[in-house]
Parts: sequence; structure tokens; C-alpha cells
Amino acid sequence: MTRLEPLDLPLPDYPAPGLIGEALYLRYAALMAQAANRSAPLADDAVRHEGRRLASDLLGQAITLGSSKAHEGSDEIYWLVQSAAIASLFADGAQCAEFARYRRHVAYYSEGCRTAGQVNAFDRYVAANGQPAVEDEVQSRSADDHYRVMVRPWEAGNTHWVYSPRVLDTHQGTCLLSFQDTCWSADVSTWHSGSTVELALRKYPSHRARDGIRVIIDCTKRCALLEAGGEIELADLEAVLDARLEGAEPGSR
Repeated sequence: MTRLEPLDLPLPDYPAPGLIGEALYLRYAALMAQAANRSAPLADDAVRHEGRRLASDLLGQAITLGSSKAHEGSDEIYWLVQSAAIASLFADGAQCAEFARYRRHVAYYSEGCRTAGQVNAFDRYVAANGQPAVEDEVQSRSADDHYRVMVRPWEAGNTHWVYSPRVLDTHQGTCLLSFQDTCWSADVSTWHSGSTVELALRKYPSHRARDGIRVIIDCTKRCALLEAGGEIELADLEAVLDARLEGAEPGSR
């Protein structure tokens, strides 16, 4: 029985077009030409939009092939999944939840004897091309630096500063938590263990300490714990906190 060699292809290359089809192959090659020597996400909105469409089309093709017994276990399914994630990386950036969704499809292959090395190469590529913006500061980090709380300080007015937070997984190069509304501020972050951090949050224009909300982020489980109890998916945390503020009595915020 012939022993198949591990997958080994420099990123972001794609093998010669096969099951992917010429059209998708050329679209991917064109996007990578635009992304050459540039960090993710790309600045051009039109190119980023095409990157999102391409990522969706590549993953869709992978799912279609994966559902066919004739192509079950085909290497091309992995190449499609990896290329979809790379397209999403340059369209949305490494800290975007949309990219994290594509990355999970790549991570599925991390234990495969033929694909593990290629997945490791993919992770290194993401780390090199999707670093956080330089204006972010490290507010705190876990003891082993696996997780970090990054903040982007900005002066909201009259020497009042807001520290817009993000929680990063440095091993995966992904963002676990971020807030769309930059008025959310993490004034203090306290690590309780190697994977749990407590954030003292408030939302500008409030500056009063009593208006703060304390949230414990479990980086391993990807969930948040409020003082009132109960687990919340990190993707839903901002909406839950906003609803809590809106439900507060007038003047309490």
C-alpha cells in the first residue's frame, strides 16, 4: 500500500486547479496578488468585499465535495477550506468573528497525520499577517501569555479616557471578545487563573464607579459570567450588557 506524504505547500499558495475549477482558482490568485506584502485586513473595501464572497464560495465548494462519497477524503477539500480561511483573513482580519468561523474549519484537520503540519503552517501564516493594530496596548495578560486583554485608549472628552477592550488568544491569533461600540471601556482587568479574567466594564458617558459591570471571561470555554450568574456566549455579551443598561432605572447609568 502506497504511503501518502503529508501535505506541504507554502502559504498562501493553492495547488494547480483541479476540483476547485478554473474560475475559483483565478479569483483566489487575484486576491492573493492584491494581498501580497500587505497586512490583514486589506484597506480597499471593494477587494475586501470580494474576499468575503470568495471565502463563502470556496467553503461552499468544500462542503459540496465533502458531501460526495466520490470525493470523500480528497486533499482538495482541505485546500478549499484553508483558502477560504485565508480569503476571510484578508477580508476581515484575524480578530474578526467571521474569520474565526472559517478558522474552525481548518482546525478540524489539526489532528490529521497528513494535515497537522499544514495546519501549523497556516497558524504561523495567520500570526505573521494578522497582528493587532499597533495602537492597541496590552492592559494585562495571563501568566503564560496565552491570553491578553488589549485596550485602545481614546479621550472621550475633558481628560476622560475610554479603554476599548479586546481579549485575544495569542496561540490561535484570534480575538475572543471585542465590542462594536467603542464607548465600552475596561478600566481594570484582573486574572483569576490562567484562562479566566475579570473585566471592570462601563459605558461612556458614565464615569461613576458604581455604574460599572463586572464580568468574568472564561477564555477556555469562550463564555462570560455576570455577577447575576449564568453563562453567556461571548458573541452575545455586548447585546446582553446593552439590554441590562437599557433596563436600568433612568439616571442610574
